[in-house]
Amino acid sequence: MDARTTAVAMLLSDSRFPAGTHAHSLGLEQAVLDGLGAADVPAFAWARIELVAVPEAALSVAARRAVADAGPGALATLVALHAARTPSHVLREQARRLGAQLIRSADKVWPGTAIGACRAAGLELPRPIALGVVAHAAGLDDLGAALVALYDDVATVCSAALKLLPLDPALAARWQAQLAGPVTVAASDVAASDVPAALSPPPAAPALDAAALVHAARRERLFAT
Repeated sequence: MDARTTAVAMLLSDSRFPAGTHAHSLGLEQAVLDGLGAADVPAFAWARIELVAVPEAALSVAARRAVADAGPGALATLVALHAARTPSHVLREQARRLGAQLIRSADKVWPGTAIGACRAAGLELPRPIALGVVAHAAGLDDLGAALVALYDDVATVCSAALKLLPLDPALAARWQAQLAGPVTVAASDVAASDVPAALSPPPAAPALDAAALVHAARRERLFAT
């Protein structure tokens, strides 16, 4: 990626960008309540990468390509695909909320782009697809879109760990640094794949789906997911 693309990718993956992910633990809170300890967080983060984040990054890349080639109208198939591969209604709803927040914020940053066209059309885009639209509007290529998607997943888990477990913040930063290499390789693989191959059925994550239902029913919780 060139310097501008790198800067845009850093902006989108910055926890201070108002995209709403700070309110989510991506399943870590329920895992901690079920007994997961600090030493297990890196393995949890990597399991999410393999089972959830890579397939979602593929959707982001596919959405970036689709909106670049044919405009927002080409996103309907991807939205339906996301719903079909997300069995938990809790996770489907949260993905739509995060997508709406990302689109709202990004429209202020990159006005007059496909982001605004999606809002004008009243499209309800789950976050992975919204991220692809934003990546296109911001000038990111496929690799940039995939990197933002994967890094954001890891960073969200590690940030949530600091609120859920007694941790030195430097340790959470070390986990992110250790996963940077594998994340870069995974992003390169996603960006290099054909869209039909990238959208093949993803690995199942039934434990995360079931945990989302349990977590949503809790009266006391720190995070939305």
